[in-house]
Amino acid sequence: MHKGATLACVTLALCAAMAQAKDAPEADNSAQNVGATRKDAVTAEKQNNVKSNVEALAEIRKAIVGDDGLSMNAKNAKILFSKGLVTLKGPVDSESEKAKVEELAKSCSVVTSVKNMLTVAPKK
Repeated sequence: MHKGATLACVTLALCAAMAQAKDAPEADNSAQNVGATRKDAVTAEKQNNVKSNVEALAEIRKAIVGDDGLSMNAKNAKILFSKGLVTLKGPVDSESEKAKVEELAKSCSVVTSVKNMLTVAPKK
């Protein structure tokens, strides 16, 4: 009897998860990512992982994640670093967040310039 009840609970949970998955909107940012396929595109997987770059990225990320006033979108921005140049990509919730993330990146000792490619996500 105990095994039957457990099986029924698992089946019910799976059905509920499948129903939620049907209702979830599909993410489609293909148009936004089309530029990433270019040979000269700056993307995370093409980034040089030398120790100094990794340390610089950690410093920048720590500054951004440490700001409690930023949304999760802003804290999850893509950060690329090479030779003092930081490139910021991804959605944020407002123009003020876009400016704040750039300001935080510029405040890091290793940063000489910032290319801010963050976009403000439309309100839902």
